[in-house]
Amino acid sequence: MEGWKLVVVSVVFCTTFYRHVHTFEIDLTIEIRAGVKECFWQHIKRESSAELEYQVIDGGDLDIDFTLQSPDGRIMHMETRKTENVLKVNADVEGEYKFCFDNTFSRMSPKVVFFEIISDYDDDEDDDDWNINHEEVVGMVDLTVEEFKGIIERAKGNLDKSIQIQNLIKVHEARDRNIAEANFIRVNVLSAVQLFVMVTVGLIQVIMIRSLFGDTNKTKPGLKQKT
Repeated sequence: MEGWKLVVVSVVFCTTFYRHVHTFEIDLTIEIRAGVKECFWQHIKRESSAELEYQVIDGGDLDIDFTLQSPDGRIMHMETRKTENVLKVNADVEGEYKFCFDNTFSRMSPKVVFFEIISDYDDDEDDDDWNINHEEVVGMVDLTVEEFKGIIERAKGNLDKSIQIQNLIKVHEARDRNIAEANFIRVNVLSAVQLFVMVTVGLIQVIMIRSLFGDTNKTKPGLKQKT
């Protein structure tokens, strides 16, 4: 019976927690053509934080220019020729935050970029939901509402972190695979060129050696040898 009570209470608290905690998570892999600048916008509430991570996984020297701009037009962060980075955005102004990946410095190489945005913020208007049937819950289990809230928050944080790490592992694997494939193609091309040069040099050497040791005493046609 006690086990069933604990399960019921856990379900109640999980439901309440997800009602008042709002989370968004975006992860995309995009291709940015040479000489092109791609920008994205994300709405972030005031006094909340977001974590932005990007990584160039294919193309050229695996570098990109990055710019983060606040809703009021202020440049919050700028980087040039970076392969990867993780940024913490503290939103002091609510609105559309603009972040751009700039590949205009490249004339030939497109870039493949993976980026991810994670943000959590609490809705203060729903904080009173934690007080629903407070006395009844305390009577059912020994844990308090705040302890349950802390357990659920830690579990959710650990799950989000696990998902983020798995995405990072996939991105690193994709980048390493692209590098390996590019090196494989480069090695094959260089090997073919070297083989062609070696065969050409060998044939030239054979022809030159045969010309040096040819029979120079042969009588030319049309001439008779004196007796």
